[in-house]
Amino acid sequence: MFLEKFVDDKTHAMLLRELGNLKMEHKEKVKDFNQRFNRILNRFPTEMKPHDSITINYYTSASTISIVQFVKRTAKTTLAKNYEVEIVVEKNLLRLESL
Repeated sequence: MFLEKFVDDKTHAMLLRELGNLKMEHKEKVKDFNQRFNRILNRFPTEMKPHDSITINYYTSASTISIVQFVKRTAKTTLAKNYEVEIVVEKNLLRLESL
């Protein structure tokens, strides 16, 4: 009963596929997308989490083209730094749209 209630039975391959299929939705806030991305990432057992470079690749591949083109230029090496850059880019794009 304990295992049924608390253990996610997703395999490593299924989690990778889910992460790879994740896409930022049109008009979705970066903050909301980051939370969705983290929910999937946090389901990986610690010893099976993808390497940072792979995780960053999944993350940038899932972002919208208008944001990712700026994020990739910064070449940040941690997921947290990529999150920060995306939020800044989103704010700047919104500011430009309001002009």
